Amino acid sequence: MVNNSGYLGIDIGSTNVKFCFYRNTTVWSKVLAHEGDVTGSVKALLDDLASSGDHCVAKALVTGTEGRRRLLLPETISEVAIESGLKALGHHPRAVVSMGGEDLVVYTIDKKGRITSANSGNKCASGTGEFFRQQLGRMDIPLGDLDRVVENATAHRLSARCSVFMKSDCTHRAFPFVQPV
Repeated sequence: MVNNSGYLGIDIGSTNVKFCFYRNTTVWSKVLAHEGDVTGSVKALLDDLASSGDHCVAKALVTGTEGRRRLLLPETISEVAIESGLKALGHHPRAVVSMGGEDLVVYTIDKKGRITSANSGNKCASGTGEFFRQQLGRMDIPLGDLDRVVENATAHRLSARCSVFMKSDCTHRAFPFVQPV
């Protein structure tokens, strides 16, 4: 008998529910904005996972500040989930960016796959993952293309005062060729 079971990670954040199913080399993942209906979103993603193929969950765990205690599953903190996920997938990045609706955290990763530091922005709107996602949209960069884009990117210092100044900085740094009318 072939073991078709895998592992399911669930993250319930302030704006989205994220699922990641892993078995051998198969990864299935989905993100769904919950718009306040966490239970309905979790059910919808479970239905989507069940209909997407032969996925049998052997173990599952949940993370996320907004909803990890809503499910009767073992819970963990984000850092442990990130390290375990990178190890399982065989990925060795230098950093991981976690973009939430209320925060944006950059985790620095060492050669052993361990998180060595976590740097987060302030709680101003400019420090959130949602703000970052909006800026990517303004530059016509899909979130899924971000890892490809950063290879040749240049880092620029930006204001961290508020979203109005941050948006202005992003506009002038990303589009220096555009002159005010």
